[in-house]
Amino acid sequence: MNFFKKVKIFMEKYGIDAFKIIAAYEEATDIPQSELYVDWNGDFGIFEPIYNENTTCDKLLARYNAGLKYLGIIKEQTDAVCSEFLSEQLAEHIRAEIKKHNSDAEYRPTSILTKMKTFELTRAMLEVDSDMEVDCDIGQEITAYIETWFDLDKKFGIDTASEDGTWLNMYAKYNPFADTLRIECEISRDNGSSYFDYEPTKNESQLIKDMIAEKLYEKYGQTPQEFCEDVGNMKMGGITP
Repeated sequence: MNFFKKVKIFMEKYGIDAFKIIAAYEEATDIPQSELYVDWNGDFGIFEPIYNENTTCDKLLARYNAGLKYLGIIKEQTDAVCSEFLSEQLAEHIRAEIKKHNSDAEYRPTSILTKMKTFELTRAMLEVDSDMEVDCDIGQEITAYIETWFDLDKKFGIDTASEDGTWLNMYAKYNPFADTLRIECEISRDNGSSYFDYEPTKNESQLIKDMIAEKLYEKYGQTPQEFCEDVGNMKMGGITP
């Protein structure tokens, strides 16, 4: 398969913005000029592949996925991110994340979406489902489904509105003992799902913690810590809630 056919296949599957992500990753990792796959074409104002006889779809995909990883985004968010940030800004973020990864065995990427200006979640935009679960590992993390009543596409830089049979599920992972909260999102489609993490602001994090605590007290008359301990005791006794 010749070079141009390989590039066409890749672009048709992942879009033109994939080349900008690859270029940012290559800049951030100081890949030698002779080994670059993508460069800026000032005449056309786009990033495009450099002719390289070693280029394959798999190699392009590997660099694209590495860029997505350190940007803390998924494919569905590339359009919003590439519209908002210059390649140099993407490279700066990737470089900082790689440095963090090299020094942290429990590294989790910080999404570049946290640098985008968007609205903050409020109580009126969220509803915590009363059915919650506690993890089976250490029994200290509560998983709660969060109903969403806001513009998901604008908030998370995705595009679900234009796709029939596509929706987003949002889950809060709250450890009341360590006082930590993570948000995991699932874009669900008829043919499969994709996942990404959202890093809430300080105010959003506190709001969701409070709403989980309120729901637990309303349903069980328990604090989040008591709920975890109670579920743990039932599991130890061979009973699951």
